[in-house]
Amino acid sequence: MSTTKKVLLINTHLTYPNWSEGKLNDSFHQKAKEFFEANNFEILETKVEDGYDANEEVEKHLQADSIILQTPINWFGAPWIYKKYADEVFNSGLMSKKFLSDDGRTREDPARQYGTGGHLQGKKFMVCATWNAPKASFDDPNQVLLRGEVRPML
Repeated sequence: MSTTKKVLLINTHLTYPNWSEGKLNDSFHQKAKEFFEANNFEILETKVEDGYDANEEVEKHLQADSIILQTPINWFGAPWIYKKYADEVFNSGLMSKKFLSDDGRTREDPARQYGTGGHLQGKKFMVCATWNAPKASFDDPNQVLLRGEVRPML
């Protein structure tokens, strides 16, 4: 049995030529990869824009101890290709019963709660998001749009 930890790095940047090339998200993805390699993790990676096989992505999620989503925030959400990816991968995991068998509840044990039937429990998940916004947008409660409520990790 292998004791090597595995991390799945998912980059959801969608390139818009001459406007949004994805260099910052690629840089953060690469920094994470270098960090985990230096700490003896096995790296699993997906750049959603380059294509993927939903069944293979299910297996990557099952193998990974940690999953890191690297994403830009476009219009206050992840790019549409990530939603498509999530729908396809998680529906594949649902249909194969590899991600969950049921929603967790049973008639025999009414104390079991909705949402506890998944098979991905115990994994760590992190979102690393890039925003095209100045630091003041996140720090100042007097800012009109974000009101200082969204805080970057750094």
